[in-house]
Amino acid sequence: MDRSSPPPEQIWGEPESLVEEDSPSKNAGHMTDLCSDETDNSPLLQPHTLKQFEQHLNDLKKENFSLKLRIYFLEERIQQKYEESSEDVYRTNIELKVEVESLKKELQEKQEHLDKALKTTESLTNHNETEL
Repeated sequence: MDRSSPPPEQIWGEPESLVEEDSPSKNAGHMTDLCSDETDNSPLLQPHTLKQFEQHLNDLKKENFSLKLRIYFLEERIQQKYEESSEDVYRTNIELKVEVESLKKELQEKQEHLDKALKTTESLTNHNETEL
């Protein structure tokens, strides 16, 4: 397996128009474009000009910036959902505490009514026993 590359003048010395015609994809996104597949009969290094490398680098920089921007906005959205959900949790917690207190008060009132009814029935029972 011979991995020798063509002389530099063959890669960089060709006119740009010839290189564009020979390259499979002008905007290919990987460095694998530089190396050929072992089953491919093409040369190991595809001829590219400095301008193409600069363009590819600029495209990658733009893509990187775009991805960073996307991450930023996704993190913002997650943070907003977290804040909204935490506010909902606090609101629900307060509502439940209020409901617990009102139910405690209602239970206490009903317990007092039951105690009063028990005393009334005991007094009536005692009063009826004394009359008999």
